[in-house]
Amino acid sequence: MTILAMQGIRGGCGTTAVCASLAWALAQTGQSVLVVDFSISNLLRLHFNHAWDSKEGWASTLKLQPSSPPIISYASGIDYLPFGFAEKETYSLINEGLFNQKQHQPNKLPDFLSFLSSNDYQWIIIDCSSTLSSLNELSNSLADINLVLLNPDVESHVLLKQKTFPLNSYFLINGFLPTSLIQQDVSHIWQQSLSNLVPAILHRDEAMAESLAVKKTSGEYQPGSLIAQDVHQLALWCQNLDKQGS
Repeated sequence: MTILAMQGIRGGCGTTAVCASLAWALAQTGQSVLVVDFSISNLLRLHFNHAWDSKEGWASTLKLQPSSPPIISYASGIDYLPFGFAEKETYSLINEGLFNQKQHQPNKLPDFLSFLSSNDYQWIIIDCSSTLSSLNELSNSLADINLVLLNPDVESHVLLKQKTFPLNSYFLINGFLPTSLIQQDVSHIWQQSLSNLVPAILHRDEAMAESLAVKKTSGEYQPGSLIAQDVHQLALWCQNLDKQGS
């Protein structure tokens, strides 16, 4: 089982949509995937045709323990786990549980996150966009692969210089527009300077934006689109990296 944690270098990088699309692409190659939402925005579920007004999720069950988190089967090879609608009180429960775990049982996950140790899947993908700092720290420590999304713009380039990342971090360009000269320049600089830059580039494609409107992943919605092909290449790269590390 391989854990992949994904986050954007800043908000709006498209992390949630890429998480869902990568899960779909991995499943299409015969892999079994659990995709987990750590984001308090609770949007990942919408790429898997989840009801708009549904409140279920692993965080929303914390006050109902010992309830089990509602892992949901979407399609062959893909299960997903929403974050759920949660209040600030729930965030305190999460932070408190992770603090106690770190202080007293550093080698054991809190019971409410036991699904992260499941051996029922070949991949667990975690959406770490807009998450609590405690969850982000945990996902970084658990992940075999930390994937950081970059939009090819000056802001992302500046933030790269200001932030620190785990040693097993890889950087992925998302939303690339070939006709943009500034994006060409920024991408070229990264290709020359970032040793852990993923060779697959995700192009800007309306199919990705439209996929959320129809509540599907981009690969399911438009399997022949450019972005679906890009994400398929990303899935192959992830599998190859996983084989190299095993």
